[in-house]
Amino acid sequence: MTPSRSGALAAVAALAAAVALAGCEPAEHLPAAGPKQPIPCPPPPEPAYQATVVGTIGKMHMVESRYPLSRLGDVLASFKPDLVLVAVRVDPYREGHLEDASFEMTYVTNLAKQHGAAIEPIDWFREQDLGAPPAPVEPWDEAEVAKREAEVLTAPKLYNFDVANGAELAQKVLFATDAEARYRSGNPIVSRRHAWMQQLAGSAVSRNGRPKRVLAYVDVLDRPTIDLLLHGVGYTMKEPAAVAAKSKEEIIADISPDVMNEWRAELGRTAAHIESAKTPGEKAFWADRQRTLSVVVDKHAACCVTQSALAPER
Repeated sequence: MTPSRSGALAAVAALAAAVALAGCEPAEHLPAAGPKQPIPCPPPPEPAYQATVVGTIGKMHMVESRYPLSRLGDVLASFKPDLVLVAVRVDPYREGHLEDASFEMTYVTNLAKQHGAAIEPIDWFREQDLGAPPAPVEPWDEAEVAKREAEVLTAPKLYNFDVANGAELAQKVLFATDAEARYRSGNPIVSRRHAWMQQLAGSAVSRNGRPKRVLAYVDVLDRPTIDLLLHGVGYTMKEPAAVAAKSKEEIIADISPDVMNEWRAELGRTAAHIESAKTPGEKAFWADRQRTLSVVVDKHAACCVTQSALAPER
């Protein structure tokens, strides 16, 4: 091989090596291969049997701007219950006399009918027990302690939606009930009513074939009692605030003419109840119902009025 030819071959080899090197990056310059990203686990399946218990605040819905009636509808629209339990006594419910219950029960009963849910009444009380005094405190010198520890049971129910349906208030009601048991040996009238409410709620669930979704509307002080019953018969409990937050259906704030007509009819019947009342406690109960319904009808159930506006006329 001639010197000129060998030099040419060497030049070509050097050029090829340079090109090869130019197309490579040292290993330390290459991005490290990342670890495989774990595949996220799918969300757990929804429990087959679910229930939620909404605590209502009675006539204070007309006072508390942060708990309008539409919030009750938000829960129903989001939860889509198969069965709705309402705090109305059985016989008045069957007779269509819902003035026996707090006015918001007329509203939620109407909404439940619109959504095609089964409805069952679960309240219970006796007229002769209305206004009955509590048992005396034992020992007598613990009266102030008993009053303070059970204060939540007699305080005005001026709660917003989240507080009325939150764990903190439920705990206060539980501790207050325990205080009643310690200092008064309990409250027999309330205990009996709660036992009947639980029996009626359990019976309603059974009669309706143990529906998969149960929604209850009860007084805020009765909420722990019904919550306990539904949990005890196998339902997974859902917090009302979380349920309402998922509502995609807009609940019209205006009250329907049908509900307004029901309230007017209920108001018209309260005078007869007052006239036939047999005890001062029963008469006071119906006078309070009459005044509340009068304000509800006058204001079209729109908030807000003062608490004094709801006081029965003397």
